[in-house]
Amino acid sequence: MSVGGAGIPRLQDLAYVEVAALGVANGLTFEEIRCALVTQAATVSRESDTDGSFDERKWEQARGDGRRHVYNTVDVLKELMRLGWVERHILPSTPRSAYAHADVSFTLTKEGEEWAELVGRERRAGYNALTGALLEAHPQFAGYLKAVGARPGADAPHLTVPLLKFGNASDPSQEAFLGDFVDYAAAAARQGSLGWTAPRETIDASVRGYVEKAGRRWRARQRVMSRKQFALTCEEAIVRFAFEAAGCRLDYISHELLRRWTRFLGLANFSYYAPGPPALRFWATAEVAGQGADVAIRRTVGPLARRAALDALLHVWREQQVDASGDMYLPIWRVRAAVCWRQRISDDEFDAALVEALAGKHAGLGLRLHLDQASNGATPASTRPLVISTQGGMPRVFNVIRVVPAHLDEGKEQR
Repeated sequence: MSVGGAGIPRLQDLAYVEVAALGVANGLTFEEIRCALVTQAATVSRESDTDGSFDERKWEQARGDGRRHVYNTVDVLKELMRLGWVERHILPSTPRSAYAHADVSFTLTKEGEEWAELVGRERRAGYNALTGALLEAHPQFAGYLKAVGARPGADAPHLTVPLLKFGNASDPSQEAFLGDFVDYAAAAARQGSLGWTAPRETIDASVRGYVEKAGRRWRARQRVMSRKQFALTCEEAIVRFAFEAAGCRLDYISHELLRRWTRFLGLANFSYYAPGPPALRFWATAEVAGQGADVAIRRTVGPLARRAALDALLHVWREQQVDASGDMYLPIWRVRAAVCWRQRISDDEFDAALVEALAGKHAGLGLRLHLDQASNGATPASTRPLVISTQGGMPRVFNVIRVVPAHLDEGKEQR
């Protein structure tokens, strides 16, 4: 199988690179690396389980089936070869042929040995070095970071993709929705605040062409798009167009992977739920200069960033509460999106700020936080609840938050 090309590898979890590199360093075979990646996927699934749905048996079955997660294993090994960290070697072309490669082992290059040693000793430094290597290997990665404002010379500190919802369209038919969708995107682009711009006719031609092509594929399979699938296809079309208009040409799947990678690396964030007209918003949470061994990263993290987030929290809370008709508690994911967008920080920094505030690490804060495990509607798939470990190490899941000015809370307690 070829290991050439500079496209974005289909790696849902960037930590696979670490797992595979350390596996090669320890002399693991292809089959053993595959099992290690299954274990990594199981760990992520377990850590993100907030409703008790994690099923260990499913992952045990995946480990025992040599045809499962083969593509993940091939993709990560190809990436390590592309980065120059593993010596090139033939890899399985399909899951059915994986058995013939089960006992094959691989060899790290000198650069690969250095990176494996670094990531094993100091994980953040290892991932900073990985960022530099990815920038060198993948122009689309660099283009994505520039489009969302994380690279020198970026035109804007964010990129916004307007997304009309079916419920906001003037007519429920798909054809009418498509026209309204284009009108909505074009009107937003004219305002000049999206991080990209384009004339209506160009937007219309691109989005309509993408949607019509997708429709032909569905009809060829004798299937009909649901309203949900049609809206998603329109989203794919405008996301692809917006990034290209911002100077980064990439397909929708690559965009999904890159937004996960950059969130994991602490370089950028995204949300469908930041305040304002319906849109998918991306913003930089770091400045990334250079590439390769010369990469320099400055993230918006630490005590000052967290205190600033907490200072902004009360203002955001008041705005959100008005929109929610004065509800006593609001979904944490919605408040988080608003604060992170306003402060240009990551979800992890916001969550860390809440944990520090609850632990009393921010004197004179001027507000009190009340968290609850009750649910306030369904949590969108692109968000997550707040998980805090108790003193005994058990995780507790919080879904809603209430923010109260300290003087009001104190007065209530005295009464």
